[in-house]
Formats: sequence, structure tokens, C-alpha cells
Amino acid sequence: MLDIAWPELVVIGAVALVAIGPKDLPKVMRTLGQWAGKARNLVHDVQRSFEQLNYETEIAEKLHKEKQAADPSPAPDHDRPNPTA
Repeated sequence: MLDIAWPELVVIGAVALVAIGPKDLPKVMRTLGQWAGKARNLVHDVQRSFEQLNYETEIAEKLHKEKQAADPSPAPDHDRPNPTA
């Protein structure tokens, strides 16, 4: 996803340790972890919504095709003039 290797994580951790300090680093990491979890859940919910919408559309199309197959009435001919007019 982000393609971050272990050496890059070590550098990021060292910079965070110096910039934030050893006392506050666990709190910051916990907060970042919570935000990442919320973001992951949000993306998962959106993905599930799209999958559900796709599933419902497929079912509606299948039902429509089955209804057309069961009732083979001719389609209205729009090119023919209206006899009542």
C-alpha cells in the first residue's frame, strides 16, 4: 500500500523519538493507531456499501430479465403512427 520498508520505519521511529520524546511517544503512537483503525473501518464500510449496491443491481437486472422472459409481449413500436390521432 504505502511500500515502506523496515529501514525507513527505523528512521521514522528515530526521528519521532527525538522530536516527540520518549515520554509522549507511546501516547502519540496509540492515537495514530486509533486514527488508522478508524480510517480502515471507514474504507471497509464504503467498500461494503459499493459491493452491496453492485449485488442489488445484479439481482434487479436478473429479475427484470426473468420478467421479460416470462411475459414476451411485443415492445411498443414508436415508429408506427398512432391510429387514434
